[in-house]
Amino acid sequence: MATDQGKLSNVNALARMSELRGKKIPEVGTTTFRPPFTPISMASLVGHEHGKHFQPTRLSPIHHWHVENGAKITEAGAWMRPWYYAEAGEGLDEAYIREATHVRENVGMVDVSTLGKIAVQGPDAAEFLNRMYVNGWKTLQVGRLRYGVMLREDGFVMDDGATARLGEHDYFMSTTIANAAKVPAFSEHLLQTAWKDLKVHVTTVTDQWAAIAVAGPKSRDLLSNVFKGADLSREALPNNHFTYAKLDGVEVRIHRMPYSGELAYEVYIPSGYARAVWETLHEQSQKYRIKPYGTESMSALRIEKGHVAGPELEGRTTTKDLGLEAFASSKKPFVGLILRKRPVLKDPERPTLVGLEIDGATGTKSGSILFPETGETKGHGDGRVSSTTYSPALGKNIALALLKNGSSRKGETVRVVNFVGDETLTAKVVSHHFFDPKGERQNA
Repeated sequence: MATDQGKLSNVNALARMSELRGKKIPEVGTTTFRPPFTPISMASLVGHEHGKHFQPTRLSPIHHWHVENGAKITEAGAWMRPWYYAEAGEGLDEAYIREATHVRENVGMVDVSTLGKIAVQGPDAAEFLNRMYVNGWKTLQVGRLRYGVMLREDGFVMDDGATARLGEHDYFMSTTIANAAKVPAFSEHLLQTAWKDLKVHVTTVTDQWAAIAVAGPKSRDLLSNVFKGADLSREALPNNHFTYAKLDGVEVRIHRMPYSGELAYEVYIPSGYARAVWETLHEQSQKYRIKPYGTESMSALRIEKGHVAGPELEGRTTTKDLGLEAFASSKKPFVGLILRKRPVLKDPERPTLVGLEIDGATGTKSGSILFPETGETKGHGDGRVSSTTYSPALGKNIALALLKNGSSRKGETVRVVNFVGDETLTAKVVSHHFFDPKGERQNA
């Protein structure tokens, strides 16, 4: 019945039932109708990609600079984001490969203002975070960051992100773009129902702060030259720490946390000054060869590094599936703790995250089904491809996938079947940490 409440399917079902029973439709009877009471047009059921809707379109504070400088724009949830910056004669593939290569060799910057940002404040802020995330937060010191994984009540992963401790009772949480509204709504629901005793306020500050990720082996030199009042040396600002700096009187916060696998920083700026800071960084393009990059190359970089994102956090995966089980504390309660222990979620044969090195010059498609090297290609197979890209760093097509018994199948060859495109490829199962698995570049 679903979307149309039976107005499209009901008549067909009744006609078939009357045929089987040898009676007319009125004699068979009808189901119970709910609004709308009349059939609806197919046009009202079309997919998302059909012009503008009533939902507002959101633009980052730097959006107009991207458009003015030739960025191709794509939708990312409610936001419009730079997809890639094409140079003469380039299409998507040529542009993102060039951008990703540039980040690995020099330094790039990407607008990440679209991240969800939440202020968690109050005497019980640490306790609140302790309950929301699977990992612990009460030992996090002021001036430090921590990566966190959040579950739904049914035990599946809902979101991940980094949270900074700004003060004794003041934390700054970041979420994925897709869950920027869901996480604060879920938080408020718990605070108003299950955790009414906690003295904590959760406030969305996504629009208050713009953010620029700066990544690449020259990123420290660039930021040290542009921003004043901050020591960004490896000793003073190791990974998972933050500091404050100024640019022309504007105070910014610089987080050192990699997403690309490179030496990388996230610069948080009051939104009204975001374009000015972006332009100041871009002015260093001659000296430090800094260039902007878009979401496509950002995705390629994170796949090379093996970081999970929306295609892996799609509502059906657990911490165990994604190789994040070590984050889950055994010493405290948290949302999803009980139901994550269901036998079906502990099944050793559940698909787990692996990497795939695709044979040949053709990459695979997300959603392709994985099968053993021999045998029939029927049914649901042994898993599925979640994210795929051409890797400039490795010079080959790669993918992240969820494969049955994946941790024990490294080195095995599997078939990658795209039933929609009628295409079958072969791939080698490897670690999902394709690039710099020891983290030497990001810890430089």
